[in-house]
Amino acid sequence: MASPLFMPQHMPLTIPLTAHAAGCPERPPCEGCGCKGGPGYRSHATGQCVGYQALAAECGDPPTSRCTFENAPGTGLNRECALRGSTE
Repeated sequence: MASPLFMPQHMPLTIPLTAHAAGCPERPPCEGCGCKGGPGYRSHATGQCVGYQALAAECGDPPTSRCTFENAPGTGLNRECALRGSTE
């Protein structure tokens, strides 16, 4: 079984539902929070990457109070797309 960070080429790429549902462009397989265009923060509580719409609630203000900034290549590329239609 492949680890979550390694996906053989024959396995389909999965896109997080929030980015895909918002019509955001697909990004190539990558590692680290933000690499698919997200804000680049990993929650201390869950160990998962946090999306733009949950950033304030999950990470706080500033986001580094409850999350770690990973700044993977690609961080921030889907911001406008992911927040389209939100109240932020």
